[in-house]
Amino acid sequence: MEQMENLLNDFEEPQYSYVGFWPRFGALLIDGIILVTVAYFLRLSLADLGNNLVLLIVTAIVPLFYNLFLEYKYGATLGKMLLKIKIVNYGLQPPTISNVVLRNIIYIGLQFVSFGIELNSYFNLQTSDPVDFTGFASYFTPEVIIGLIYAACVFVIYIIEMVFLLNDPKCRALHDRIGKTYVVKSIV
Repeated sequence: MEQMENLLNDFEEPQYSYVGFWPRFGALLIDGIILVTVAYFLRLSLADLGNNLVLLIVTAIVPLFYNLFLEYKYGATLGKMLLKIKIVNYGLQPPTISNVVLRNIIYIGLQFVSFGIELNSYFNLQTSDPVDFTGFASYFTPEVIIGLIYAACVFVIYIIEMVFLLNDPKCRALHDRIGKTYVVKSIV
């Protein structure tokens, strides 16, 4: 009887294969297209308000909730769903809320920094004259320099993520290790 129970448990155990760079990149591209489309329609619908600050806040919040909600509720963003890949924790179970938050902690941090930069630019544009051009040196404002440093940091983070992903036998990027998750494709 115990043998039969073990056989049944082994039979019900899902089997997965770890997903590497290209399918994950494809899912990221699909998610990017979806988020750009959503941002475009948000801009159209919120443009009538005449308040760019509301638009700035909404377009900063939507991508965060997109990832967090879908990864927690369904184990995948829409891009991952379309490519039939999903996120599981180290126990090969659906991710917990802490798995999802920790997995996205780098992204959340980048979103907050990006939002801060955009908010700063927004308030500086409110107080400056856009026609006031003082030559080429006016392009090297503190905001531009901060933006360039931010872009360089994002680039370095993505390189580190790729190095982890490409050198791990279970295809874990840095954010997967932080969140204790795998990205898998069901092979059953």
